[in-house]
Amino acid sequence: MKSILHMASTIAMAWVMCNLTSCIQDEALNAEADIVRLILPDQMLTDTPIDYDRPFDNVLKAYPLTVEVKAGTDISRLAPDFELTPGATIDPAGGSMHDFRNPVRYTVTSEDGHWHRTYSVEIRQPQSKDIPTTYHFETVRRQDNYYIFYEEATGSTSLTWASGNAGFAMAAAQTGNTDPNDYPTTLSTEGYVGNCLRLVTRLTGDWGAKVGKPIAAGNLFIGSFDLANAIINSLGSTRFGTPFYQLPKRLTGYFKFKAGPQFYDNGQYTNQKDVFNIYAVFFEKTADVPYLDGHLPGDNFEHPNLVASAVIDAPQVVETDTWRRFEIPFDYDRYGKAIDPVKLANGQYSLAIIFSSSKGGDLFKGAPGSTLLIDEVTLETIDN
Repeated sequence: MKSILHMASTIAMAWVMCNLTSCIQDEALNAEADIVRLILPDQMLTDTPIDYDRPFDNVLKAYPLTVEVKAGTDISRLAPDFELTPGATIDPAGGSMHDFRNPVRYTVTSEDGHWHRTYSVEIRQPQSKDIPTTYHFETVRRQDNYYIFYEEATGSTSLTWASGNAGFAMAAAQTGNTDPNDYPTTLSTEGYVGNCLRLVTRLTGDWGAKVGKPIAAGNLFIGSFDLANAIINSLGSTRFGTPFYQLPKRLTGYFKFKAGPQFYDNGQYTNQKDVFNIYAVFFEKTADVPYLDGHLPGDNFEHPNLVASAVIDAPQVVETDTWRRFEIPFDYDRYGKAIDPVKLANGQYSLAIIFSSSKGGDLFKGAPGSTLLIDEVTLETIDN
C-alpha cells in the first residue's frame, strides 16, 4: 500500500514539474506578417487616416501604404517606426532613417519565419489632388462575409468606402448567413457601366428585434464605421469625412430605385412609401469635431462646422426601373462661411458622400427590400 501511495505521489510530482518546465508542447508561432501601425510624431501627421487594408498592387509588387505629413515636413530624412503583428520582424528596421522622396520598401517576416509581406511605404505632403473624384463601384474585396468597396485613381490617394455591413454581420451570425450578396451593401453586375453599388434594406431578424434595430438600410459613405458604438449609439457609429483639398461643386451620377412593399416604423408596418437618400457635406475639421455623423439628416443639415451641403431634392427621388441621372449642387450660401485657403491647403476641411437605400434607415425606419443601385458618380470641383 505504501509503495502504491509513493508511486501516485511520484506521478503527481512529475505532472507538476512537467507543467512548470513547459513539458507540454509550446504554442505554435504566429504566421502573420502585417504592419499594424506606422508611427511618426503626432505633430508631424495630418488627420488623413492611413488605410492598412489596401489590396496587393501588381504594378508595385507590394502592398501600398500611404502616409500624409504636414506641409513643410522634410521627407528626405524620416525614421518611421512600426507596430507589427506579434513576433514579426521588419527589414529595414523600424526607426531607421530613410529618404521618402520616393517610396521605401519594407519586408515583414512572420514569427514562424515562413511568411513574408512586402510593403511600399509612401510618405507625402498634402497635394492639390487627393481622393478620387469619380466613382465606378467596380472593385471590392471581401472581409469576413461582406464586401468592402474601394476606388483607385492615378495621381490620387485610393479611397476605401465605409458601410454598416460590419454591424449587420452581428445579425447574420445568428442565422449562419455567409453570403455577401445578402448583406445590405453589396455589388451588382447590372451597372450603368459594368458593376455597380447595390444597397438593400434588410430585416435583422430576432437578434435585431431584441436590440431595437429591426432593419438595416444599405448604406455607403466616405468615412469610417465605429462597430463598438453601433448598438448604444447607432447614429454616432457612422463617422463621416476625409480631408479634401479642393472645393466641391456638384455631385452627379446614375441610379435605379425600387421601394420595398411595406414600410416598417416603430414596431409595425405602415402604408408609408420608402424613399432613398443621397447627400454630401463639406465641413471644417477641428480637434473637437474630427468628423460628422448620422445625426445630420435629423438635424436638417445644421452644424456649426458645416461649410456646404448637397442634398438630393425630393423630385429626383423616384422609383425607376431604368437608369436615371441625378445632379446635386453644393450649397455654400446657406452657411455663409468664407473658405480659408491656408486651412484648405493643410487638409483642415473634410468631405463626405453618403448613399442610403432608406432615408429613415438611420432611425430604423424603412421598407425591407428597398433597393437602390448607384453607378458612375462624379464629384465636380471648383477650380481654385
